[in-house]
Parts: sequence; structure tokens; C-alpha cells
Amino acid sequence: ARRLMSQLVRALVAHVGTRAAAPDLYVIHNLVLDVAERRNLPRERAAALLNLGDLDARTGRTADALVRYRAALDAGREVDDPYATGRAMESVGGAHLELGDFDRAADWFGRALTERLARGERADAARLYGRIAEAHTYAGRYGEALRNWRSAIAGHRKLGDVAAQARAMSELARVQEYAGRPEESLRSCREAVEWARRAEDTRLQAALHLRVADTLEHLGDPASAGLHRGAAERLLGEQQDDAEDPEEAQVAEPKPETSP
Repeated sequence: ARRLMSQLVRALVAHVGTRAAAPDLYVIHNLVLDVAERRNLPRERAAALLNLGDLDARTGRTADALVRYRAALDAGREVDDPYATGRAMESVGGAHLELGDFDRAADWFGRALTERLARGERADAARLYGRIAEAHTYAGRYGEALRNWRSAIAGHRKLGDVAAQARAMSELARVQEYAGRPEESLRSCREAVEWARRAEDTRLQAALHLRVADTLEHLGDPASAGLHRGAAERLLGEQQDDAEDPEEAQVAEPKPETSP
């Protein structure tokens, strides 16, 4: 039955996409939840609640999603399921972030981070440092945001994830700009451009060149700003040419829904 539900979810998503399949997915995950509750299966209950919470979150029912995520956390704790509890904690934080409760968001992301660090899950820990930084940024606590982005960068560097390091460095530069440190932001942007180049992330390179251009204009160097805008336009033009090449075109695989 578990395999059947899992494959049915994947088939629906592959056929019409997650958004179009949402009504049917909601029915399926509710069926799984009903069975899990009747048979007293906490692990399956947690998975179904997480999936239902994700569907609520995607369709703008964030308050409903928060209730689902909290119930999933209780179910995960009941059977000491580290995946369900960690995932639920992060999802609770994400719901609070969406609702504008930045203090609670940072708190829940911090709890999820503690769980990940205790289990040695370094990639997830590095990502969660970024989520904590995001919450602090929205709250205007730029010092805390910068500290957490630096922790995220260090984590990605240790893992050798160049693309993630480039993205984290670009967010560090953004917060430095918000904090009124344009010179530091400029240095971070230039470093992020280099990491994005190594990761072959053309879109991120172009975005960073534009951010460098904006910063240079604020610092009174329009000539250098123009060079960076030109570099961004060239990169985006090259990417568009590649996308229009039929021999290079790729069909994106749909991401499967989390299986019950």
C-alpha cells in the first residue's frame, strides 16, 4: 500500500505537475492520514501531515500548514523519527517566516539546526544557517544575519559545494548592503562572482554583476558600473543562445512529491 501511494503521487506529479495535481494529491495524502490514524502508525501519520502541510503552504493556506507541521512534529517525536522531526521543525520555521513572525522562525530554524548538527548532517546544517540568517534579515537584525551567513559559507566550503557557497556569499553581500557597508558588500560580491564562475552558474554570475554595478554607482564609479552591466548582459545573452539551440535543449524532470 505504501509503494502504491508513493508511485501514484509520483505519477500524478509527472503527468500534470504538482500545482495541477494538488487537489488529487490532497485526497491521497488524506487517505493515507486516515489509515495511519486508524492503524496507529505515527511514522506514516507524520509523513502524511508533512505532505498535506506542504500542499497547504503552496496554495497560500499558511496557517493551516503550520497546524499540520506541528502535528507532524508530535508524530515524529512519538516514534523518535529524526527525519520527520527535523523536517517538521524546519517547516514550522518556514511557516512562521511566511506569516511574518521572524522571531519564532529563527527559533525553530535554530532547533532544526541543533538536530542536524547532533546527527552530523553538515549539508542540511549549512542550509539552515542560511534560513536563520534570512529570518534575522527580515527582522532587521543584520549583525546576526551576517554571522549566520558566514557560518553557512564556511559549511558549504568544507563540503566543497561551490554553487551553494556562491549563493550564500551573494546573500552575505546583500545583507552587508542593507547594513550600510557598501565597500564590504562590493568585496563579497566580487568573491561571489568568482565562485559562481567556478560553479558555472551563469544566471547567478549575471545577477551578481548587476549587484556589483549598483554598488559601484552608489560609491560614485559609474564607468566601472557600466562594465559590470555589460558583463551581465553578455552572460544572459549567451545563456539565451544556449537555450534556443535545439541540440542543447533539455527537458526538466519534475521533482517527485515527498512519498508517504
